Amino acid sequence: MASLQTPLLAALILLAVALQGTEAGPYGANVEDSVCCREYIRYPLPLRLVKYFFWTSDSCRRPGVVLLTIKDREICADPRLPWVKKVLQKLR
Repeated sequence: MASLQTPLLAALILLAVALQGTEAGPYGANVEDSVCCREYIRYPLPLRLVKYFFWTSDSCRRPGVVLLTIKDREICADPRLPWVKKVLQKLR
Protein backbone atom coordinates (compact mmCIF):
# COMPACT_ATOMS: atom_id res chain seq x y z
CA MET A 1 0.00 0.00 0.00
CA ALA A 2 2.85 2.41 0.87
CA SER A 3 4.54 1.74 -2.47
CA LEU A 4 1.41 2.98 -4.33
CA GLN A 5 0.98 6.13 -2.21
CA THR A 6 4.37 7.65 -3.05
CA PRO A 7 3.96 7.68 -6.88
CA LEU A 8 0.35 8.87 -6.53
CA LEU A 9 1.41 11.73 -4.25
CA ALA A 10 4.21 12.69 -6.64
CA ALA A 11 1.80 12.69 -9.60
CA LEU A 12 -0.68 14.92 -7.74
CA ILE A 13 2.04 17.41 -6.80
CA LEU A 14 3.28 17.51 -10.39
CA LEU A 15 -0.27 18.08 -11.67
CA ALA A 16 -0.85 20.91 -9.18
CA VAL A 17 2.39 22.64 -10.20
CA ALA A 18 1.58 22.27 -13.90
CA LEU A 19 -1.92 23.70 -13.51
CA GLN A 20 -0.69 26.65 -11.48
CA GLY A 21 1.96 27.45 -14.10
CA THR A 22 -0.56 27.60 -16.94
CA GLU A 23 -2.91 29.91 -15.03
CA ALA A 24 -0.40 32.74 -14.64
CA GLY A 25 0.06 34.20 -18.11
CA PRO A 26 2.98 36.25 -19.33
CA TYR A 27 1.14 39.56 -18.76
CA GLY A 28 -0.12 38.94 -15.22
CA ALA A 29 -3.52 38.22 -13.81
CA ASN A 30 -5.56 41.05 -15.36
CA VAL A 31 -4.93 40.50 -19.08
CA GLU A 32 -8.68 40.31 -19.73
CA ASP A 33 -9.15 43.81 -18.30
CA SER A 34 -6.46 45.51 -20.36
CA VAL A 35 -7.29 47.33 -23.58
CA CYS A 36 -4.95 47.33 -26.56
CA CYS A 37 -5.31 49.23 -29.83
CA ARG A 38 -5.13 47.22 -33.04
CA GLU A 39 -5.55 50.27 -35.22
CA TYR A 40 -5.87 54.01 -34.75
CA ILE A 41 -8.54 56.44 -35.84
CA ARG A 42 -7.57 57.90 -39.23
CA TYR A 43 -8.95 61.41 -38.81
CA PRO A 44 -8.86 64.01 -36.03
CA LEU A 45 -11.67 63.76 -33.52
CA PRO A 46 -13.11 67.11 -32.39
CA LEU A 47 -12.41 67.89 -28.75
CA ARG A 48 -16.10 68.60 -28.09
CA LEU A 49 -16.85 64.90 -28.73
CA VAL A 50 -14.32 63.57 -26.21
CA LYS A 51 -15.15 63.45 -22.51
CA TYR A 52 -12.40 61.24 -21.10
CA PHE A 53 -9.27 59.33 -22.07
CA PHE A 54 -7.05 56.57 -20.74
CA TRP A 55 -3.79 54.99 -21.79
CA THR A 56 -3.55 51.43 -23.03
CA SER A 57 -1.66 48.82 -21.07
CA ASP A 58 2.14 48.67 -21.15
CA SER A 59 1.81 45.05 -22.27
CA CYS A 60 0.27 46.13 -25.61
CA ARG A 61 2.34 45.91 -28.80
CA ARG A 62 1.67 49.49 -29.85
CA PRO A 63 1.17 52.51 -27.61
CA GLY A 64 -2.29 54.00 -27.63
CA VAL A 65 -4.74 56.37 -26.04
CA VAL A 66 -8.38 55.39 -25.80
CA LEU A 67 -10.67 58.37 -26.24
CA LEU A 68 -14.12 57.99 -24.68
CA THR A 69 -16.72 59.99 -26.58
CA ILE A 70 -19.86 61.65 -25.27
CA LYS A 71 -21.77 58.69 -26.74
CA ASP A 72 -19.60 56.27 -24.70
CA ARG A 73 -17.66 54.96 -27.70
CA GLU A 74 -14.04 53.97 -27.14
CA ILE A 75 -11.78 55.11 -29.98
CA CYS A 76 -8.06 54.35 -30.19
CA ALA A 77 -5.72 57.16 -31.17
CA ASP A 78 -1.99 57.42 -31.80
CA PRO A 79 -0.51 59.41 -28.88
CA ARG A 80 2.31 60.71 -31.10
CA LEU A 81 -0.01 62.72 -33.37
CA PRO A 82 -0.26 66.48 -32.72
CA TRP A 83 -4.07 66.55 -32.58
CA VAL A 84 -4.10 63.73 -30.00
CA LYS A 85 -1.54 65.60 -27.88
CA LYS A 86 -3.79 68.69 -27.96
CA VAL A 87 -6.83 66.68 -26.86
CA LEU A 88 -4.88 65.17 -23.99
CA GLN A 89 -3.65 68.59 -22.85
CA LYS A 90 -7.17 70.03 -22.88
CA LEU A 91 -8.62 67.11 -20.91
CA ARG A 92 -5.98 67.11 -18.16
